[in-house]
Amino acid sequence: MKNLEKLLKAYGIGLNYFDEDDPEADLLLIYRQELEENKHLLSPEDLDLLYQYDLKAVELYEKYKKYDTEAVDWLKDTVQIAKSNLQKQLK
Repeated sequence: MKNLEKLLKAYGIGLNYFDEDDPEADLLLIYRQELEENKHLLSPEDLDLLYQYDLKAVELYEKYKKYDTEAVDWLKDTVQIAKSNLQKQLK
């Protein structure tokens, strides 16, 4: 459980520092995949935080999608997972 909280924190930090040339953008996808696989173990507070971070990921992608970089490609893949989480929340 503690590791998931660390992953969640790392996901949020990674989003805060993302730019179109982010050399560690692939980590965002790895963190998000792991969180998705284990989100049933997250507390309601952590799920809310994940939701907020997913919103931020979508906003970042909208901002950077015009850039043709590897970092933006990683972000795009991350956002695909995030959007599925956001859609479930909206139902």
